[in-house]
Amino acid sequence: MPRSFLVGIIARMAAVTTASGSHRSLSTLISSRASYREISSYLDGLSAAARSEEVLSITGSAVRRLYDAVVDAPTVTLEEFLPTSMKGTLIYEGRNSLVAFTRFQKRFQRLESGLVIGYNHQTMAFVTGPGYFAVKEANGEGEHGKELFFDYTVPPPERPAGWPPFKANDRGLSKLVYADMIDFVRRVATGVVVGKAYRNGIAQNAYFTLSNPR
Repeated sequence: MPRSFLVGIIARMAAVTTASGSHRSLSTLISSRASYREISSYLDGLSAAARSEEVLSITGSAVRRLYDAVVDAPTVTLEEFLPTSMKGTLIYEGRNSLVAFTRFQKRFQRLESGLVIGYNHQTMAFVTGPGYFAVKEANGEGEHGKELFFDYTVPPPERPAGWPPFKANDRGLSKLVYADMIDFVRRVATGVVVGKAYRNGIAQNAYFTLSNPR
């Protein structure tokens, strides 16, 4: 076989590989049923801002598929999620799997007691309330025993400066959105998690991603 012919084949293969690599994205990884390690490795190779942009591009049922894809991810620790060195409010950008009002933020702060609390910052907050919750370490119990979780049944003992007034999650319209809710969270990559909502222990078919763009 002529050497020039072999060189041509190799060049075309390299071109295909390069093109394929240039189109790699979180979306294509999810579609191809990539593993947690593949997804994490890809996202960790991006800048924080680019990583967040990729995660926010995932919508609808793809958010659920991402949650399923990272089932074997290491447990997210509270220290990883909100380092003790972080002072003040840490903002995670969020995207949920709903058909409307899909963008939001969850804002977090560690109180002097060590308790980490959060609330939901979104356009309908004037109707639903801020949806305060406590962030808790994985407790080793049940199906979600290795997952960090957000507990909406725990009212905050205090309100950090600049945060919205507290509104009980089991009153008024807040009750329809936040009452008796627990969100279980899985690690995706550095500064990225994906969660699933439960009400009274029943899955709500509602998923969301959170990413720290900084």
